[in-house]
Amino acid sequence: MKKLRIMLLILLIVSLFVSIDLGLNFCFSLIPELQDGIGSNSILQATFGIFGDNGWTKAKFYYAFSKSLWITYWIFVLNISVYLVNIINGKIEKKDN
Repeated sequence: MKKLRIMLLILLIVSLFVSIDLGLNFCFSLIPELQDGIGSNSILQATFGIFGDNGWTKAKFYYAFSKSLWITYWIFVLNISVYLVNIINGKIEKKDN
């Protein structure tokens, strides 16, 4: 159970980082004065090239950001659920002793 909690926490941190990065990209794409066209101001793009092509639009940034937020939300809910199950199991084990 401890390995699962650690793995889910790491997954939550990575997902949160991706969501923040996509959110910043979406915000920067809304400000045309920052670049000519829609630029990518992403740490993930510069490091890993995750966005692939250069055909990103404001709508694509928004949908990617929206999906990322939902994924992060459900990973957060899963983390809380596993934590609560761990607490309940701990209380049950204490009562048995």
